[in-house]
Order: sequence, then structure tokens, then C-alpha cells
Amino acid sequence: MSAELNFEIAGGGPVAEEVRRHGFDRFLVLAQHVRQLPYGRPSCARDVLAVLREGRGTCSSKHRLLAEVAHECDHPEVELAVGLYAMSEQNTPGVGAVLEAAGFVSIPEAHCYLRLGGRRYDFTGLSSGASSPFEALVSEHFIPLARLPEEKLKLHQDAIRAWATLHGLPFADAWALREACIQALAPQDTFER
Repeated sequence: MSAELNFEIAGGGPVAEEVRRHGFDRFLVLAQHVRQLPYGRPSCARDVLAVLREGRGTCSSKHRLLAEVAHECDHPEVELAVGLYAMSEQNTPGVGAVLEAAGFVSIPEAHCYLRLGGRRYDFTGLSSGASSPFEALVSEHFIPLARLPEEKLKLHQDAIRAWATLHGLPFADAWALREACIQALAPQDTFER
């Protein structure tokens, strides 16, 4: 892991202060802890600290927390990125059976991660596949932290809508297939809508 990410969690921001109250004083230690938390949607997508409070998170919630802490610690060079990629069993183990049952090999997915100095860092904590989602990137976007939930959703829905049209599917069916893939990734006791 990059030594550049091993900075002290200092600064007066409310998120950084709360993270310190949870016992984290180095960014890399926090990031490694976040990676080990189960994959699952927190109950409130707007609550940046829900990942720590509930002990679970998605790519969005985990990386939004980390980016917020980095920015409050005067490290704006740690960027929050959203990449659109072709999600498949090869790069996201666990979704293959769902996709295969629907007759597909892949479906567009919007994935959050951090970028620093041209390198991508993924602290989602999902199992690694034969290839990386980064190898299947179609596009990459940098979204302001406060607008992440809305803008990521719009990017993702636009990609799914285009994919659905290409495959002659109604948008609702394509989105339901994507949701079934995400459910397949989360232990049932940590997945909430």
C-alpha cells in the first residue's frame, strides 16, 4: 500500500474527529479497517459515518467516508472516483450465477474507489476475481463528495438504460438484474434497501 496514504488523521473536521473517537489516528489503518468490514448498504446513505456506526458499507459509503476524512485532513489529492465497468464473474466474483441465469456475461456497474497520484485504491473488501474491475473500466468520473449519491446514481442509471436498450430490455428489468447481482455480493444479514 502507498506510504502516501499513511498520513495522520488530524484536523478539525467533524468526520475526522469522530473517526479519531473510534480509535483511528492513521488514514491507512482506517482504510484497512474499512476494507475488512462486511459489504452491505448502511441504513442511511447520507450518513458519512454510517460505515463505522453500523460496521458495514458499500463501495460508495466506504470510499466516501475515506475521502471525507482525507479532505478534512488537508489531503485533497486523495480523490473519490466513480468508474463505470462491465461487471462480470471474472472481476466481481459472486455475480456470475445471477448474470448467467438471465443470459448475460456482464452488466454495467458504477464502482467507487480512491485515486492518488494516478493510482487507484479499492477498499471495498470484496473478493478478488481473475481480473480487476479496473481492467474493465469504460469511463471514470470525479464527483464532489456531497453530490456522490445523486450523481453516481444518475451515471449508473444512464449506463444501465443504454445497456438495456442495446439488449432490448425494459430499464426496470435491467436495473432489477443489477440489484440481484449486488444482493449476491452481500451477506443477507447485512443487506438492507
